[in-house]
Amino acid sequence: MPTQDGHRDGESLEEAALVRAATGGDRASLERLLLANYDALARRLAAKLPSRLQATQAVEDILQLTFFQAFRDIARFEPRGGAGFGDWLARIADNRLLDAIKQHDRVKRGGERQKLEDAAAAESSVMSLLDWIAANDTSPASVVARGEAIAALHVALASLPHDQHEAIRLRLLEGKSLDEAARAMGRSSDAVRGLVQRGKQQLQTAMGRASRWLSTK
Repeated sequence: MPTQDGHRDGESLEEAALVRAATGGDRASLERLLLANYDALARRLAAKLPSRLQATQAVEDILQLTFFQAFRDIARFEPRGGAGFGDWLARIADNRLLDAIKQHDRVKRGGERQKLEDAAAAESSVMSLLDWIAANDTSPASVVARGEAIAALHVALASLPHDQHEAIRLRLLEGKSLDEAARAMGRSSDAVRGLVQRGKQQLQTAMGRASRWLSTK
């Protein structure tokens, strides 16, 4: 229940202020909330992930989908009963996990090895993208502890506009050529090149913001 201060039981004044700002359109506040909930949410998903999915489904993939939905739906978030932002986020994560389980169970066993190889390659690509940002970044983001930097990068990726995210995913995470990415997106090569560059800049900016809230090495 809300207190006289306007926040809910178990919710700090700082978190309540961030939630109000995030629902009002402040993306930096939402980024901060997602980072604050990242570890707990990852543990929750890891504990619930069925053993049959553990070799082929990365928790980070489900987190990405959860964060995408959070950025999309935050303006409609309304605390109900005793539930707050963390409960809302956990409910989204649980639903995305159920979707992943259903999708997995529809996939024939023969496709599981390729999915595992793809997941390993994707994780390596995320690390490469993080290294690129750190190497080209003069902000405090370069001194954030690596584990926290990876969490911040996942949040930052989810915050990108759809077309920028797709360009980054195809070019930098999946390693497609510029022409291949352009064909997949139905855009010109120059347009995709511009989307990648703007996406990189936004990732750097988001990582710089995150570094102010995270510990250092």
